[in-house]
Amino acid sequence: MKYNILAAWAKENAASQWTLERIYLENESLVLWLKPRGALVIVLSPRDSFIYFASDYQLSSKSELWGYLGGSKLLLEGISDSDRIIRFKLSSKNIYGEREEYSLLCELMPPKPNVILLRSDGQTVHDALLKYSLSENPNRMVLPNQPYFPPKTSFQAQTDSGDISKIIAQGINNYLALWHRQLLSKPSESQDSQAKLRILNKELKKLNKRLNSQKADLQNAEQADYYYACAEALKPDLAKIKPGQVSIRSVNYLSPGLEEIDIPLFTDKSPQQNLAYYIKKYKKAKSGLSIIRINIQRTTEEIEALKHLIARVEAGENIDLDRGANIGSVQQKYKEQQRLLSLRISEDWEIFIGRKAKENDFISTKLGKAQDWWFHSRIYHGAHVLLRNYKKKEPPAELLEICANLAAWYSQAKFSVNVPVDYTQVRYLRKPKGSPAGYISYTNFKSIFANPKDLRTIKSELGI
Repeated sequence: MKYNILAAWAKENAASQWTLERIYLENESLVLWLKPRGALVIVLSPRDSFIYFASDYQLSSKSELWGYLGGSKLLLEGISDSDRIIRFKLSSKNIYGEREEYSLLCELMPPKPNVILLRSDGQTVHDALLKYSLSENPNRMVLPNQPYFPPKTSFQAQTDSGDISKIIAQGINNYLALWHRQLLSKPSESQDSQAKLRILNKELKKLNKRLNSQKADLQNAEQADYYYACAEALKPDLAKIKPGQVSIRSVNYLSPGLEEIDIPLFTDKSPQQNLAYYIKKYKKAKSGLSIIRINIQRTTEEIEALKHLIARVEAGENIDLDRGANIGSVQQKYKEQQRLLSLRISEDWEIFIGRKAKENDFISTKLGKAQDWWFHSRIYHGAHVLLRNYKKKEPPAELLEICANLAAWYSQAKFSVNVPVDYTQVRYLRKPKGSPAGYISYTNFKSIFANPKDLRTIKSELGI
């Protein structure tokens, strides 16, 4: 973030004081819960770093940090004259009634922003989010009980550069909050695609490793006849084996010409143990041969499906894939998705239609995301229609009408007019426990009266 914008924010909130209740670390942000102001959000992203107040901030996780600072008075002292460092003063009383003071430094300089807690002298590091030694950063160290040194950069603070009058007029804090929500609360499309490709390629590497292992097992299993021949040849010659013998030459009773066979022996095993070894290898190879071939076929199919999924991501398609997702379930999900009636409107919107109870369940409980829109004819039984909202935008009225028309057509009221259709976001859908397939309850809905139109008519009207 530009220095002049951060300076304007610090000036707007100069000398303000609040009571600190809790500090939470959440993703790329440090959230200070203040009374009565609400949340003070310190964004510490490598892409951009800044600070703002948010009275309606919702924590997705509660990883508490520096609990001993709870109840402290927090005073904004200002911004450094030389760089994007905002300083706060913390003061409280300990259990002995003695006053304790700290300085909280917010170093808002990407790509490695940091928050550092200094002791009362303002010169000694008490703790920090990001700690490093001189071996990691030759310019300075940030470690507890060590002196604090400001970062050495060539940055020149310029408070008069750039026209921020429009930003200030709108409220500098509102501008920063909006910036965080629109740009930093989610990764860019290219970063998101790269992250998905890393997950998929990692899984592909695992599958290839599994396939190689299965092929090695297959080669071993295909030697079942050899193990059987060794066992049969050893039986009559056990008494001939001497201690320390590494092999024995015997008759191959499975050979039509009764040729001889060399049988490797284990010097640490008795003659009976060597025989038991070959019998065991034979049984395992014989029973596992068919299973291994089935497993190889399954793994090969998984690899081909995964390569297809990777190709779709590389082509720019938006694939729903979260970190830690089960790749098998993702592949199964897209197999089911291919069976659905669908219509791609643009890179932002796509419509899916469920014609059976199971398809309706899949659309409403697995395919749909919180920001997507869901449609269903009121009163009449019918399809669940899902409007995928890939860019998390507000849908235009024309698109809502199209989805309502489809929901009306794929229902028992397809030959009626002015069919009532309810619509809401997927976040408001609930699948009651034990309810039959296709049954969904929903809240926070609106209604629209639609004239039924089938998918072919919609495509014709849109010229798709």
